[in-house]
Amino acid sequence: MKISIIGRPNVGKSTLFNRLVGSKLAIVGNESGVTRDRKYADADLFGLKVKILDTPGIDPFSKTALSIGMNEQSFSAMKESDLVLFVIDAVEGVTEYDKAISNWIRSVFKKIGIRSVILVKNKCENEVPYENFRTLGFGEGLAISAEHNLGFDDLYSVIHEHYNTQNLSENLANEKSSVQDIIKIAIVGRPNVGKSTMINAIIGENRLLTGEEAGITRDAISIEYQFKNRKFAIIDTAGQRKRSKVDEKIESTAVLDAWRYIKQANVVVVVMDICNPLEKQDVTIARKAFDEGKIIIFALNKSDTVSNPEKILKEIEKRAIKEFAQLPGIKCLLVSAKEKKGLARIFNVAIKLVENWSTRISTSQLNKWFSEVIAHNPPPLVNGMPIKLKYISQTNIKPPTFVVFANRAEHLPLSYERYLLNQLRISFELSGIPLRIFVRQRENPLVK
Repeated sequence: MKISIIGRPNVGKSTLFNRLVGSKLAIVGNESGVTRDRKYADADLFGLKVKILDTPGIDPFSKTALSIGMNEQSFSAMKESDLVLFVIDAVEGVTEYDKAISNWIRSVFKKIGIRSVILVKNKCENEVPYENFRTLGFGEGLAISAEHNLGFDDLYSVIHEHYNTQNLSENLANEKSSVQDIIKIAIVGRPNVGKSTMINAIIGENRLLTGEEAGITRDAISIEYQFKNRKFAIIDTAGQRKRSKVDEKIESTAVLDAWRYIKQANVVVVVMDICNPLEKQDVTIARKAFDEGKIIIFALNKSDTVSNPEKILKEIEKRAIKEFAQLPGIKCLLVSAKEKKGLARIFNVAIKLVENWSTRISTSQLNKWFSEVIAHNPPPLVNGMPIKLKYISQTNIKPPTFVVFANRAEHLPLSYERYLLNQLRISFELSGIPLRIFVRQRENPLVK
């Protein structure tokens, strides 16, 4: 996401730029026209990765070659930006320059397509005279002081809101199609649990070499497959043994190659022998996949070899709840590669989980939920002082990632973070997929 800072000279654009990126990258001064070229810098706005563009001051009335060149720099910046911060000097109020620039911005947008504009009233460290800023056509605007670091909570909130609404609407077709993209499923597990046999049963041919001895599969193999008009890439991987038992260079290379493919997958199916399920190595494999943010499905293979598979399944589900408290709702399925039973359910479950894994929740909906869960169970006091949770924003998908803004953020207990995650899963039907949550200090942490 790119954000350009636009306005007439000497309204504090470069000061705002430096504040957002957390470093004095742009030269500032009291005289106008200090900035003559557009400048780029990366910024992390409480978990939202953006690129900030500083621009020269716009002079819509001057016809000098320098002014025209500076205006063209601003035009180019807006052309490539997703969001424009239109900065004015609130103390001076709305000037003829500001009115001309607002008209110029709208005319530019007609040429380059729809963009969003946030009116930023800078230099509001003291009370400013009343002014009808709505005459510029971009609402009342946000009051800040870039020099004194005031008003940035509201600015960050609006930027996050823009990202989670406009970005969602503009790219809705892309995000829906991404759910329709090829779903990559990595088949992993200990040696000799039937991974290759399972894939052969799924695709209906002896595509992969199988046998009684362990370690036949070395190279990770990706096979295209279609299920219910959905395209899948099924990845067969080498058996994962404890590192202490891997003593051959070829096997060690095969295991590393398997993990390279696992990192590219959407879903990791951990195949287990139902006679020896959820051993330590199975748990290790699943936890590594969880740390990568992958969807995890447990497949209990060889269910045809036991008389009580349903009973074993219930026992494994209980153990999985204890082993993976951070991932409630993890799916455990009974399958038989030999009898070709239960295999279709892997794909039905994977499709549903990938859809949830790609969920984006609007900021307004998210914060309505946030207020309700806080009211129901407020965070604990710290030394008699409350921890105030201001708002929450989703910053990513696959897996869904959220940022909570708070004062005294470092004192918020992990148990309360888990409470929020569990409530997210319940309220938005996100059970069985990894979620991420980060707590950030409400004040701007970039101030030195």
